[in-house]
Amino acid sequence: MKRNIVMGIAIALGVLSIGVAGASAATTTSCCNEGACFDKPSAQQYKQETAPLSDAVRIKEIELSQLLGYDSTIIEVRQLEAEIKDLKGRIGAVAKKYDIQDCCRG
Repeated sequence: MKRNIVMGIAIALGVLSIGVAGASAATTTSCCNEGACFDKPSAQQYKQETAPLSDAVRIKEIELSQLLGYDSTIIEVRQLEAEIKDLKGRIGAVAKKYDIQDCCRG
């Protein structure tokens, strides 16, 4: 029963995240759609510097979704969530360093 609830929550979160991503991609007034993200030479430096961090976030998010699908402890889940938050914080610091807008983060 507990596993079914956890799986239901994980699926619901996945559906919600896909909907948000689709809605944000559909907007035509986004700074990213206007090419503002690629006009700056610092954007390329930002991408190079954050590529390993972004990869690590994706890997951790996959691990987290797998943990939510099994009987894992809340400690494991919270630790993984903290690691993801830390990585995203580091990406945010690099974005601030290069003056990259939120909508331009990949």
